[in-house]
Amino acid sequence: MELLTTLNIGFSIIVSVVLFVCYVFFLKSDNKSTLSIVSSALILLGIALLQFEHLNFILNRSDPLESIYYRALLFLIPPFFYFFSRFVMFPEYQLKFYSGLHFVPFAMVFFVSREIAVPVAFLIGTSYCIWLSHIIFNLRQHRKRFEIEFFFYAFFSILAIAVLIFGFSASFVDNAYFYHFYSNGIAFAFVLVTGALFIYPDLLNEITEVIKLGYSKSTLSNIDIEQNLTRLNELMHEANLYQNENLSLSLLADSMELSVHQLSELINTNFGMNFSKYIRELRIEQAKGLLINQPKASILSISMETGFKSQSNFYAAFKDLTGQSPGHFRKVSS
Repeated sequence: MELLTTLNIGFSIIVSVVLFVCYVFFLKSDNKSTLSIVSSALILLGIALLQFEHLNFILNRSDPLESIYYRALLFLIPPFFYFFSRFVMFPEYQLKFYSGLHFVPFAMVFFVSREIAVPVAFLIGTSYCIWLSHIIFNLRQHRKRFEIEFFFYAFFSILAIAVLIFGFSASFVDNAYFYHFYSNGIAFAFVLVTGALFIYPDLLNEITEVIKLGYSKSTLSNIDIEQNLTRLNELMHEANLYQNENLSLSLLADSMELSVHQLSELINTNFGMNFSKYIRELRIEQAKGLLINQPKASILSISMETGFKSQSNFYAAFKDLTGQSPGHFRKVSS
């Protein structure tokens, strides 16, 4: 048990660094700002420090829960998570004087016993998770467009409730069980996050898109929608811009002389899907034609010609949209 926990702690610490580097340097997002970067750094640093304390327990049998430093981390990470969510989902959000109220519960670390402080810290953390889930699931009219994304958030909401129950049990179970469960739970959460981002690299951007549609005023009131739809059709079907494997929402918006928010809303309201799915469907339609009309062309060459960065991504998208593998589709369609 201790070996597994130690390995998971090491995994969590390494992944926290990797996630931060990926977010800062590799994630393409129009909502990435200095504040979102700072808040993400604080969240991941706080979690890594928690894991170091859990490791210290395993190696030296110290008791982190008796430490004010450890309990302070439990109170600080939830508001950092809240502000990161705010900065990413609502780019127009501005820090106010009263924003500091989110850190008021931190004072409990110095004046309240551990038996009360720890469950309260977990309660606050779970409340922020439920707040985020409430925002997501209030977007009822968009759920069918973002079923996968909503699934992940629903799963994280259930996990948050499980963590809440666990946090309240901290005062009644052996500390060793608490540390092992908590450290492995953090590692499991990191597995979910990295898995979700690996499978759906645009997950964060797509969730942000639908939140803008549901909570922001229309950005299309001052533009000619029909003219822009015609321009979009020209770029996709005549210039074949979708073949660019590095095509992004911002790149396409620049080509159309629109803001990313305007283009996102234009695609969502007129095609009933987000940007990523729109481009993916265009690529797969083109690929279907190539599979039939170029029977000697390899699957790899077709995937590259239609803008997919790898053959595995092509296979996954093709199977998702058609229910068949590219090879099987070619065989039954020939």
